[in-house]
Amino acid sequence: MLIVDDDEDTSDQLGRRLDGDGYLCHQASSGHEALQAMDRDPYDIVVSDVQMPGMSGFELLDRILAAHPRFPVILCTGFGAVRAAVDATKRGAFYYLQKPYDVGLLQELMATALREGTEPSAARSLPLARTRGKASPALIEAPAVPLLLGEAPAMIALQRSIARVAASTAPVLILGESGTGKDLVARAVHAQGPRRDRPFVAVNVAAIPEHLLESELFGHVRGAFTGATESRRGLVVEASGGTLFLDEIGDMPVALQAKLLRVLQSGEVRPVGADAVRTVDVRVVAATHRDLPALVAAGRFRADLFFRIHVLPITVPPLRDREGDVPMLARHFLRRAQLRTPSSPVRALDVDAERVLARAAWPGNVRELESAMERLVVFGEDDSIHASDLGFVSPQADLAEHDGGAASPSPEVRPRTLREVSERHVASVLASTKGDKRRTAEILGIDLSTLYRWRARTTGPA
Repeated sequence: MLIVDDDEDTSDQLGRRLDGDGYLCHQASSGHEALQAMDRDPYDIVVSDVQMPGMSGFELLDRILAAHPRFPVILCTGFGAVRAAVDATKRGAFYYLQKPYDVGLLQELMATALREGTEPSAARSLPLARTRGKASPALIEAPAVPLLLGEAPAMIALQRSIARVAASTAPVLILGESGTGKDLVARAVHAQGPRRDRPFVAVNVAAIPEHLLESELFGHVRGAFTGATESRRGLVVEASGGTLFLDEIGDMPVALQAKLLRVLQSGEVRPVGADAVRTVDVRVVAATHRDLPALVAAGRFRADLFFRIHVLPITVPPLRDREGDVPMLARHFLRRAQLRTPSSPVRALDVDAERVLARAAWPGNVRELESAMERLVVFGEDDSIHASDLGFVSPQADLAEHDGGAASPSPEVRPRTLREVSERHVASVLASTKGDKRRTAEILGIDLSTLYRWRARTTGPA
């Protein structure tokens, strides 16, 4: 393989790590040097930085693909270049990674590139896959720095908002529907700000029982309660100097909201059972899908806390407001799902499938789309995903309105009942599997016996 980076220390470090795992690596410090090296020796794959003097990684990509259209090139860069990630995939890059390098993920990507039949040089004098018996990492984690893919106007506006608030130390409140990626936005705010090298501590308030949440957040002293055999600092103290991300803050018990308010007002935290307070320097980023003003009016959220966290609000757009982003996101999640299920034959989405995905409702937003792609890869039996495989995807009910055309009167104006929606969904999935009930049950996530009962209820005994 060929590593291209004008930062020799970074290139050397990556080369040594891969050499240690049995890969044969050469290095080039510029795009021109890389092209000269490729003229002399055949390589299986190129891993290149994007920002380089002279010839950029994009230009190098274009030059390589002009001669070898299916040659695998992985581009890498620092944080914040979401437009660059979009451009990279459009121009034919096999994948786009962010620095610092996740070496395990990089190795998986290289193995996948070769499995997919990309076009390495004819003579493989540098065999990429010659390892020393070491297994590939079983778990593929997302890059440490989040990548917010999307080029819809709503996403460009979101990127601008993140860049503006990141430089501040004021509290941030991230608003948006479930599944839109509020946690990624929180990590992006931290990663682009001056605290990027300090801790980022995330806690889902709704996931911790109320009787444990106070101790988790604010810590406790030994003997403060039954079972407190050791003192604990708490997540607020652990985040000192960095960022504390409170997800689902709308579910925080009112009794604990006062303690959080004290942290925001004075930077003081009192562990459970302690006599003294501790001083912390922490930036609070909170997120919720709930209507906080309505909770304030109902007495379930403190008004003073709301005004303290509602300093720099950011709203994450739902997927239905990100026109054109769905196919790109689907391809991205397809690639990630392939890494987790390398035995799957699925390699691509066909054009009709992309159209179906783009016109779907996605009430669960990006999280639902990612889950759908995972399901399609795991259960897929063909090299491509077709429109007929997407019977479980719910279409938008108001496509004509979104398309700007005149909607013809619908013969069914009343809302469908949950039973009707379920019956139609089951029938659609069954049709997509050509009547294969076992596979239908797997896609729906139910037992085969449950499917038979549903079918008997609607159509009589099967």
